[in-house]
Amino acid sequence: MPESVLVAFFIGFSTAYFAIFAYQINFLWEGRHMRLNRLLGACFAYWTLTNVKDLVLTVPGFYSRFMLDNIIMIDGWSFIAYTCMMFEITMPGWVTKKRIALLAIPFVLFMLVYILCPTTLVVDVYLAFLTIGGLSMLAIGYTKAIKYIKYIRNNYSNIEELDISWVKYVCIIAAILQILWLCASLLGKEISDCFYYALNIVFSQIIVAHCRRLKPIMLQAEEPGLVPEERIYAFEGVVEKMVEDEQLYLNPNLSLADLTRRLGTNRTYLSDYFTNVKGISFYDFVNSMRINKKSVPMIKEHPEYTFDYVAMQSGFNSLSTFRRAFVKFTGKTPGHYRETESGCRL
Repeated sequence: MPESVLVAFFIGFSTAYFAIFAYQINFLWEGRHMRLNRLLGACFAYWTLTNVKDLVLTVPGFYSRFMLDNIIMIDGWSFIAYTCMMFEITMPGWVTKKRIALLAIPFVLFMLVYILCPTTLVVDVYLAFLTIGGLSMLAIGYTKAIKYIKYIRNNYSNIEELDISWVKYVCIIAAILQILWLCASLLGKEISDCFYYALNIVFSQIIVAHCRRLKPIMLQAEEPGLVPEERIYAFEGVVEKMVEDEQLYLNPNLSLADLTRRLGTNRTYLSDYFTNVKGISFYDFVNSMRINKKSVPMIKEHPEYTFDYVAMQSGFNSLSTFRRAFVKFTGKTPGHYRETESGCRL
């Protein structure tokens, strides 16, 4: 199969993919009023248009260095879409019209320079700018993702719709994607475009799969001056006893804020206690109680119970979270534990 035909297939398939999901996200998704969903829908609509533009390269005789340079100058604007998407996921509320305008300034300047002086040197400088800027964006996004993940684990016991651990892997794929795009731009080889379009679809599908039910939360700043330097915690031992005796851990949506209200303290103070005294996140503290105080006894005493039922009765919102927590705190899967502890093989 000629390379031009293969490229045409990948571009056509990619265009159809983005167009279909742009429609679904904008008009069919539940909860489309969410900022993240609106942004995702706008990005997919934009990427549909950029793919349509690439179809000109499939016209015989149009795949030239000049046409490729023009497309590179236009493609660079995707940096704004990727940056907005990455930062809105890791820093909910980050995207504003002012920030988008500021991001667009260097691209407007590069475009003006290229219009006045359409040379390869301008394109090469532009590629260097995009490479450095893209990798920097990914590094910042990765760092912010780690901070966000730490925050939700220190404040929530149910993170099913909050967890963005997947962003770490997306950053790696995005870095590979950027390298492929750079190679395709520099080499001018049609076959390299095929790999780029294929990986771009995989990259986008991962984002779609995780963003659909993601519920971003606004990170609250730490309350300064509320954690004493000597780190004396009046509620030490009290919070553990309260959570255990009142079985608060069975509440699937128990949060750090719930405990601070009951203890009459503040979030930063209590979070600092779990981190520096218990050496564990709030999320793991609650899940350890769910497993050790409820799940393990139920499995031992009632081998007839399904794991779905055990998970629900233990305060977990999903079987997958229950399984991960069970392995973490017992070293065994629920099934293996049941076999070894109760002698019951299902």
